[in-house]
Amino acid sequence: VGEQVGVPVYMELENKNPVEIAMNAIREARAKGNDVVIVDTAGRLAIDEQMMKEIAAIKSAIQPDETLFVVDSMTGQDAVNTAKEFNERLDFDGVVLTKLDGDTRGGAALSIRTVVDKPIKFVGTGEKMDALDIFHPERMADLAVAAHVVHGGHARNIVRITVIQSYIGHVCSNPFTMLAE
Repeated sequence: VGEQVGVPVYMELENKNPVEIAMNAIREARAKGNDVVIVDTAGRLAIDEQMMKEIAAIKSAIQPDETLFVVDSMTGQDAVNTAKEFNERLDFDGVVLTKLDGDTRGGAALSIRTVVDKPIKFVGTGEKMDALDIFHPERMADLAVAAHVVHGGHARNIVRITVIQSYIGHVCSNPFTMLAE
């Protein structure tokens, strides 16, 4: 990805210690006058204890300004469960949803936003960098409406989805608040 957008990529092919690699990358970036470093950890299909400890150690060592959780939106409920586990361990700042170019209609987006109470910041709709975009909740709601209409929705269902559209826009862009007496 770094090559696609013309930015340097730091690698240590022989080093198997991800904390050392991340720290060395930050040192090199500072030495070269770079003020932004993206540490991309290895993606996993399932949660395991070793991976969670590794990622927590990286976060503790480098103390990033922002931590984003990247998740495949087509994994449905698994995406929600994984987001919950990662958030409990890492207290990440936001979510990046990938693979929104498939048959996904926003269920993962709404569920993840609700469960972890963190904003969805970016969405990916393809493999190239130009397919990464800032998340706009109204677009997700429009996609849900269009999908229902295409799949034979009736007029009364369109009205219901319009109400849901407003709700999705609210949930995905505003923090939840709770007032107690």
